[in-house]
Amino acid sequence: SPDKMLAIYFSFFVQFYFFPHLVYNDFNKKQKGIYMKTAAIICEYNPFHNGHAYHIRETKEKTGADYVIALMSGNYVQRGTPAIMEKQLRTKMALLNGADLVIELPLWSACSSAPHFAAGSVALLNQLGIVDFLSFGSECGSIRLLEEISDFLTRRHQDLEDLASDYVKLGHSYPKARALALHRLAPNPDWIAVAEEPNNLLGLEYLRALRESGSSIQPFCVTRQESRHHESALPAKGSIASASAVRASIETHGTLSDIASAVPRTVFPLMQEHFQKDFPVCSDDFSLLLKYRILSQPELTDYWDVSSDLQASIRKAAGFSCSFTDIVSRCKGKNITWSRISRSLMHILLGMTKEHADYLSRHNYRLYYQILGFKKSASCVIAAMQEHASIPMIRHCRPLKDTLPPDLLPLLSVERRANLIYHTILGEKFHQNWKDRQIIV
Repeated sequence: SPDKMLAIYFSFFVQFYFFPHLVYNDFNKKQKGIYMKTAAIICEYNPFHNGHAYHIRETKEKTGADYVIALMSGNYVQRGTPAIMEKQLRTKMALLNGADLVIELPLWSACSSAPHFAAGSVALLNQLGIVDFLSFGSECGSIRLLEEISDFLTRRHQDLEDLASDYVKLGHSYPKARALALHRLAPNPDWIAVAEEPNNLLGLEYLRALRESGSSIQPFCVTRQESRHHESALPAKGSIASASAVRASIETHGTLSDIASAVPRTVFPLMQEHFQKDFPVCSDDFSLLLKYRILSQPELTDYWDVSSDLQASIRKAAGFSCSFTDIVSRCKGKNITWSRISRSLMHILLGMTKEHADYLSRHNYRLYYQILGFKKSASCVIAAMQEHASIPMIRHCRPLKDTLPPDLLPLLSVERRANLIYHTILGEKFHQNWKDRQIIV
């Protein structure tokens, strides 16, 4: 009928005018023969808790996605520490709680600062060729507000960097210097509080990476519930705790009883089954190997993020009885953050050099992808990805079918060695022989 046709035309006009990215992406995918909606979540699930399950549910419901892809850090995470539990166990938890497919975020993005973490993650999602939405957590819950701030940060990038550099010279850490520069230059004072929240800050990096890569992926944010990102104590009320609080409770009390209400019912039995058998893993489990690496390397400044000043601090701090966290604490100062030091130490330990980092930047994070696990019902997503991805697939940190380009082999070799180091430490601590396998549910 004419009324129905008019409604269809009006609906298309609204979509095209207000959501051009979605219309373009939808057209692009249909041209390629892809007729499903997929949403991606960049995550660590370290460990998986109720807030993560809520994020997946909200993403599916609000975006209308048929499938959710979790792009998850492997055995090392962004703050420069080993994951508390092996990536296969975290993969199973994600698949049992709404994720349809879990892909490993390569080490080069997973264990790096926020700009590299975001740029590498977005690059990989672009290269998969099937992703419609990128969903992330946010304290403010407003994608429009975050995009306004992101636009400003992009336009005034150089001014902010120059001013931040001046603040660094005065002895401030880089994150603090950036915050002070934004406080000076931002046209809206309300933006300051928004940009200081960790999830908002990472969201701004995602938006910047999407813009700079010309991505057709549509950003979407879910408002963070109850606990703050860095909250170190479990909540007295409510069931959503931060991952930091869950880890702190496990490591401090040596028991799981306090976290039962903070994790999904499908996750807690898995934790009980594996507790003190192959988890928890912590930074101090790597102390001896780290000290060997520090003592045996003539030039620590060859490694990613290690300055000459930090090298001097590390060598001074790495005494006979020092643990990994002792070294971080002794190097900590007002002009350098705990995470920056820990990441630098992890780069030394795993052999991640500045030369590797330069290669990544020059080649726009064009690497490879690895499927950690999937639901049988999501096999069509894998088929579409194999057809349309512009980067090669690997399995257990090895080329799967086609050989990798020669310049990627050294990066994959470092990643494979890092995986073996984690499993070696896990074996020494728990007397477990862990083998790589793909999780299917």
